[in-house]
Amino acid sequence: MDQQDNAIGASPTMQSPPHRALGPGYSPAEVRQSLWLIMLAWLFGASFSAIVSGATLTSFLTKYLKLDDFSYGIVMASGQAAVLFLFLGSYVNERSGRVKRNFLIFTTLHRLIWLGVAAGALFLPGASMPVKVWVVGGVIFLSAAMANFGGGAGWIAWMSGIVPKRIAGSFFGTRASLGMISMILTSIGVAYLLDHFATSGWIYAVVFSVAAIFGATDILTFIPIREIPRPIEEKPPTLVDILVTPWSNALFRHFVLYIALAWMSYTMMGTFQWRCAFADVKEGGLGMSLTTANLVMFILPVITQVLSAPFWGRAIDRFGPKPVLTAGAFFSLIWPIPWLIIRPDLIWLLPIAHLFSGLLWPGNEQILTYMQLKGFPENRRTAYVATFMVTFGLACMIGAALGGVLAVFWKDNMHWIPGLPSWVTQYHGVFLFSMLIRVSSFVFVLLPLQLPGVAAGVGAVTREVVISGVSSLSAVNRARKKRGK
Repeated sequence: MDQQDNAIGASPTMQSPPHRALGPGYSPAEVRQSLWLIMLAWLFGASFSAIVSGATLTSFLTKYLKLDDFSYGIVMASGQAAVLFLFLGSYVNERSGRVKRNFLIFTTLHRLIWLGVAAGALFLPGASMPVKVWVVGGVIFLSAAMANFGGGAGWIAWMSGIVPKRIAGSFFGTRASLGMISMILTSIGVAYLLDHFATSGWIYAVVFSVAAIFGATDILTFIPIREIPRPIEEKPPTLVDILVTPWSNALFRHFVLYIALAWMSYTMMGTFQWRCAFADVKEGGLGMSLTTANLVMFILPVITQVLSAPFWGRAIDRFGPKPVLTAGAFFSLIWPIPWLIIRPDLIWLLPIAHLFSGLLWPGNEQILTYMQLKGFPENRRTAYVATFMVTFGLACMIGAALGGVLAVFWKDNMHWIPGLPSWVTQYHGVFLFSMLIRVSSFVFVLLPLQLPGVAAGVGAVTREVVISGVSSLSAVNRARKKRGK
């Protein structure tokens, strides 16, 4: 068993089944070309993601369609409800050994289906609340189903054979930074348009149509990248095998349990931070404009993520996943604290909080990518990735939907709590519950987790990230001075 198979602590009793031998691998030239195309593709994909999530989608649902807290939570959870299609995609991938064809077809459809949301912007404003929820939620669900079947676990397995392990962390850190630059530029333009034309259905139709085109361009950029078929077992796995195999690995179960709890918390808070920011003050919100909220909650942290993401990736390459995951999770207990006391006169706290979130958050996201690419066993990799992504998606779905339920509950029952300050709203109740889940999962699940990695504490990881950043800035300055001479 090689190092990659041992990375997640694969059981020594798990034997690799006989399979057909692979042909020649990727040449160095092919790897270089593929890495550039993967980078280029994400510039378009990041623009798509910036539009179909965060400020734009929240503005569409709350300011234009005027969904209430519960309906908003349901729609935001609808995409995650399609995660079961990941298992079907994994089943097809493992039995065929091929990913590329399904990835190109179904993931392109995933992006183009957002044209349905664009059409909804023109025809839904006068509809009833249930119709709005069913139509928008249904389109988002269908889009996610296409993505999960065609891309999902298969894309990760395909990329794992292309991106060298020794640079996986730094490569995807750099890729994330470039994508975030694209997100910033896209979100600035969209925020300007929506602040001036937010009551016009045509502007949302145009924005979501552009997102669909950008998203499809992202996927079609992968056409020139060659796929080497993955090994096929002499007795191809059944769907039951796909479902059962990952759960036989005890360390995988432990890792997935932590990720599920943590991201349920992250999704709950993240979803309702946007809701709280946009809601009127009289409804318990902060009454922020889309431009202001987008600047503080998206652009500012993304700018700092552009700077810090590559250095978190390098820290993974040096220390391994456990120390970096621990550091990222620890900082995620700190930076959201201002949201527990937020009110309109304390909005000035948010730029500080989100500045630090951008610097400290990438460790969490980089670990997710690294573990799927290089941390799970090679044997039936797509089954592991599919199981992970299904659990991840269900946790995010529960987080968004439960946030809506809690918001309604607190809004109806807060008046029963004696001595509660007048500034406390239903959103504070959601944020507090999210933080309780976050702290509990860190103490009782993450700290005992036996992921691989050198013995390094939060301080050592932080110093590595800071030193890498300072060294890079120094190198840039030296290069500038040299050119100046």
